[in-house]
Amino acid sequence: MPTQAPKPQLQQDKEARQFIETLEKTGQLVDVDEQQDTSKLPARVTHVRYPDRTVKRIRFTGTAYR
Repeated sequence: MPTQAPKPQLQQDKEARQFIETLEKTGQLVDVDEQQDTSKLPARVTHVRYPDRTVKRIRFTGTAYR
């Protein structure tokens, strides 16, 4: 019996969970509260997670333009 490809939404959900797990493992994602000043977080932190579980990118990493 042939295997069916995952539904697009299920695949997106799986990829999103994997992305979040990677950010957590590498220290790029931290939990914050609504009033926290995210500009004071270490440079390695690129994403924050609020109490309502919303994840937001706060900065990019990488080399500057040359």
